[in-house]
Amino acid sequence: MGIAGLSNWTHAAFDDQFVGARAYAMGGAFAATANESDGLLVNPASISNHSVPRQLSATMARLHVGLTDETSISQSLISYTNPAPLRSSIGLLWKRLNVSALYSENYLVMGLSKGLAFGTNEERRLSIGAALKLLHWDTAPTIGTSGNIVEDLPGSSRFSLDAGVVFRPSENIPLALSVQNINTPNIASKSSKIMEDLPAQVTLGIGILGRRSTWGMDLVFNRSQTDVKIGIEQQFYDGRVLLRGGFRLENLAWGANLTLGGGYHLNSSVRMDYGSAFPIGGIVDTYGSHRVSLVYIL
Repeated sequence: MGIAGLSNWTHAAFDDQFVGARAYAMGGAFAATANESDGLLVNPASISNHSVPRQLSATMARLHVGLTDETSISQSLISYTNPAPLRSSIGLLWKRLNVSALYSENYLVMGLSKGLAFGTNEERRLSIGAALKLLHWDTAPTIGTSGNIVEDLPGSSRFSLDAGVVFRPSENIPLALSVQNINTPNIASKSSKIMEDLPAQVTLGIGILGRRSTWGMDLVFNRSQTDVKIGIEQQFYDGRVLLRGGFRLENLAWGANLTLGGGYHLNSSVRMDYGSAFPIGGIVDTYGSHRVSLVYIL
């Protein structure tokens, strides 16, 4: 009865902000510090922060390994960015969440970001960006004891709009604002008579970029929920080896995760990253979640 009473505002679909292994290991604090192609999903303005012309990234993940019901939850992600004229960048991203072939979510994202520089020596920089997302979810049919299909719930496909800003009042301190799902699309099943609007989500981020270290913090506001994400990255051996750690607190109480990972530059064009999250609150009886990314500079 309590769940039914709250059903008019609870939601779960498309509620995963984590992207590549680098962001994952840093607790998801990526809105201000992102400078990679997969940052398109967190803050579309970030893709014009790249210090490289073109980038391709691929990620594979297993979430909540060791669930007692043996459910397998996996994710796949591919992202690409390419420079455009006038200090702009174009990004494409595909992401899939799959739950034991019972439920799936797909994101297809296309974004554009433009960078601006001003001040006496152009020391202040502003990036603005927007992204159009096609969101699709589907479920497997329910099979009865006789082998007949009892229910085959049709999924839903909807468009959603994101926008973001990254402002650098100084070279080493980026500030970010990202708003996701601005149009609050209805993601309920095609056969549902009740609307289920995906809520708008606002992220405020700040970063500190040192010579060999990066620190970030995000505050994520989603209706009445507030998440806190903190992460740090440290470089070693002339930047070839990277160690990362972070902390994520969901809704200030519901769940908490410690995150850690690292990266290694195989050569000047290829980097491999690993990120993991270990729950200390919420879903705790698992072996954590794990993610591996391969980043290729074209």
